[in-house]
Amino acid sequence: MNLVFFILIFLLQSGLVISQSIPQHHYSYQSRKLLYDAGDDWNTLTVFGPIRFKSKKLNLSSYADWRIGFSLGNQSYSIIGYGLFRYNNYFYGYYYPSFLGKTESSKTEKSVLVNQDSQSGIGLENQWIMLQFGRGNESWGAGNDIQLALSEDSGNYDYLILASDYGKVRVKYIYGFLENVQPNINRYITARGLEWTNRKSLIIGLSETVIYSGENRSMDIGYLNPMSSHLEIELNNRLNTLGDGNSNAVWQFHLDYLLYKNFRVSLNYLYDEFVLDPDIQIGKEHGKAYSIRLAYTPIFSINHLFTLYSNFIYVGSPTFRHGMGTNNFVQNGRPLGWYMGSDGQEFCIGFNYFNNDNLILNFSNGFLQIGEETITNRVYEPYADYLKGEFPSGKVISGFIYKAKIIYFLSKNHSVSAQLEKSPIADEIYLKVNVPFSSSIK
Repeated sequence: MNLVFFILIFLLQSGLVISQSIPQHHYSYQSRKLLYDAGDDWNTLTVFGPIRFKSKKLNLSSYADWRIGFSLGNQSYSIIGYGLFRYNNYFYGYYYPSFLGKTESSKTEKSVLVNQDSQSGIGLENQWIMLQFGRGNESWGAGNDIQLALSEDSGNYDYLILASDYGKVRVKYIYGFLENVQPNINRYITARGLEWTNRKSLIIGLSETVIYSGENRSMDIGYLNPMSSHLEIELNNRLNTLGDGNSNAVWQFHLDYLLYKNFRVSLNYLYDEFVLDPDIQIGKEHGKAYSIRLAYTPIFSINHLFTLYSNFIYVGSPTFRHGMGTNNFVQNGRPLGWYMGSDGQEFCIGFNYFNNDNLILNFSNGFLQIGEETITNRVYEPYADYLKGEFPSGKVISGFIYKAKIIYFLSKNHSVSAQLEKSPIADEIYLKVNVPFSSSIK
């Protein structure tokens, strides 16, 4: 379970977001994603998520809440929880500790707990602006679970968020520190996005994401301007390291469109490198990726929500790698975006069901292909070249994937979930429980 799930369960169960269709005490982050597929609450939908806090309130201007839970995997377990407060409507803070338990092999086996992707933050939010500093991750892209460059599956990092909502136009900017890797190379991230929405059926977005690094490199002031672009900064030598080989940028187009109120089309198209003149750049190819998702909801009533969906994800072989390997789109050894990294494609079909009360079901199956140039292998190594070649590259791992998940709400404050996944990469079984131990102050 992630931070968004825990925090939004509390916010929505407390009645801070109003829905005329769904009982508020089970309006969780997972159910919100299902409602977007059904065309509900599109005035809050954004391609620059995840949505952590909402601005609609009833009569609560200050409150505090905390909970703990645990999850069991096939070879490990986790202890998780969160604490959250909001003060005077506009100020908030949260802490989401997560500790992974695993067995260490030695002369005598023992179980140890290690800190694993904890999240925290403080911020200010009103109807039109949000300013937050903390540790977490971002999920930028149209559609559910088809993000390319930034997703919630990545490792966490420390960063600043500045976002504004001007009605039909929204902007978002982040700037943060990823990590330090040997020999003493600092890695940073910055991204900016612009979207237009009619708040009921259409969202169009543009975004730029940059990873830059260098030995003992400090935070670059050139990227502090939310209005500047990577090309303009780099080509005009406004960086603290001269040259054009020390930063890696990708650009995306996002489209979310609701057709006939119950058919949703989501598209993301990404460019990493451009081949501007094929006569000069002989044999080279664009670094690109794209994802598309179609969701059809034939049943949406007071008692049932049922959605059929399919999606396709393609990420090119050299995409997300760079001539300087420390500028690859990875964090703590994991991809920042699509969970398989790059040099692969995935197609799947599935369904979601929500009884609008206490039960969520998901099942999907599909086909996955991954080449040997994926950034999940050799995460900090540069690309070999940008020459056209077979896709996926080298030795290909391919096969069918199956995923099943169930979430059951024991009460308005407590839930249990189980997840089963089988793929050519790994077989995983998880049981996640939000145990009945919580407290709140209003």
